Amino acid sequence: MSDFVAVIMAGGRGQRFWPISTEDKPKQFLDLERRGRTLLQATFDRLWPLCGGADKVFVITGERYADLVRQQLPDLPTENLLLEPVGRDTAPAVALAALEISARFDNAVMGLFTADHRVGNVPVFGQAVRQALTLTQKTNGLTTLGIKPHYPATGFGYIQAGEPLADGFKVARFVEKPDEATALGYLAQGGYYWNNGIFLWHTQTILSELKRHVPELMAELEPAFRQGRIAKVFPKLKKISIDYAVLEKTDKAYVVPADYDWDDLGDWLAVERHLGNGEANTVSGNHIHLDSHNNIIYCEDEQSVIVTIGVEDLVIAKSGDTVLVTRKDRAQDIKKLLEDARLGKKTG
Repeated sequence: MSDFVAVIMAGGRGQRFWPISTEDKPKQFLDLERRGRTLLQATFDRLWPLCGGADKVFVITGERYADLVRQQLPDLPTENLLLEPVGRDTAPAVALAALEISARFDNAVMGLFTADHRVGNVPVFGQAVRQALTLTQKTNGLTTLGIKPHYPATGFGYIQAGEPLADGFKVARFVEKPDEATALGYLAQGGYYWNNGIFLWHTQTILSELKRHVPELMAELEPAFRQGRIAKVFPKLKKISIDYAVLEKTDKAYVVPADYDWDDLGDWLAVERHLGNGEANTVSGNHIHLDSHNNIIYCEDEQSVIVTIGVEDLVIAKSGDTVLVTRKDRAQDIKKLLEDARLGKKTG
């Protein structure tokens, strides 16, 4: 895949995995499944062989995480670490990466990948990326991978496939996270895929689409990039996601169906999906219980023990001197909790 450059987006905060994931060390820098590699490292491991080497893998993240990236990815070339002065959501990050790659690799195909997702069946993943590259080269469009849905997920966005092509489909529309009844309808109808946030496009194509749909963004960012003034301009850029900026507006979107093991690890319930083994509780770390069932227990410190008696359907996570206890059906509210100033330094 000589015409392919991968960009790993690694600036997320992973708030729904608090207190294990914090502002100082969010989930992409953690080994949540205790497999010996962090999520960022695992993402790098499956991408550099597709690119033909680490020199064609880029990481874009916030300045505060630069040292973490360097520690975890010593094979990443120094010049391939792109730093955002502040987070302005994904559209400015994509634009910055596209400008850098265009300057160094001309009109190469740029693949966009998220650092904090779980991917199994890596050979199948690689085959899907290759198929998406072929479709991108044929159409000069914006190509995404759509994961075949296996249950009516309400935590993922969906992609509706439209006109069929040799290597995939034209995208009919992108759909926001649905309620359960709507998701059940998608599965029954067919032709809907989970949106896993992976995209491939030529650098000139995405830059052209950004200029078309968010001209004010590119009018500020492009000259600043040429003049070396990113640090001064970036904090003033509009905060907007690439989905809202381009993907929901473009007529150049295509989807390649894929069926590898994927999860966006959006909250603590993902731990149950992947570490659960049919036992009474899903446990990572030391746990002793009596008449406790259907709980998620995560104890980061090997010297600590979590003890439960007669409780059900809870998430209990311990990191350092901080312990989270919540009902599983309230796990999504952790992000709301972290906005409470009373937690102060505990959240960071």
